[in-house]
Order: sequence, then structure tokens, then C-alpha cells
Amino acid sequence: MTLSSISKTNAIKSFIFNCGGNIVSVEFIKKDGTKRCITFNPRDTKEIKGTGTNCTVPSIIRVRDFNLAKQGPGAWRSFDCDRVVKVKSMGEELSF
Repeated sequence: MTLSSISKTNAIKSFIFNCGGNIVSVEFIKKDGTKRCITFNPRDTKEIKGTGTNCTVPSIIRVRDFNLAKQGPGAWRSFDCDRVVKVKSMGEELSF
């Protein structure tokens, strides 16, 4: 089954929302072709530092990387839902 970009984004956002405060892991392909995994708490609402501009692309999700957050500031990362390979949390997995 092939999902459109909008429905894939909605499926990922819904999955993340339904995880509540549980840790979520997202594996995606970066623009340079390498794989990256980000682990985060969807309920982490600490202030985002940076340009202060809102992201206007609906498929981009900004999160605070759990592993980098332990090291101090600068843990905010983003990923494009169009490039997501899988999302995991609470023993559930959503693969594309």
C-alpha cells in the first residue's frame, strides 16, 4: 500500500500523538542519503531556540532529541515525514 505524502504525515503525527508521554523512536533518511534515528518524548515542551520562525512545511516535525538533551542545549532536531522509514513506541511499530 502506498500512502500519499499527506496521509503518511497524518499517520505519523497520529501515531506520535497517541504515544502520549512515552518515548518515540523515528528512523528516517536524511537529505544526504544517510539513515538517522531520533528518540524523543512527544510531550517535551521546553523552549525551542533558534531563528524564531515557524516551519511552514506540514510534513516537518521538530523534536528535542532525547539522547542529545542529556548533553545540554542544542538538542532540537527536525525530520521530514516524507523521509521516515519507521516509527516505534511502546512495542508498536509503523513502517513505510
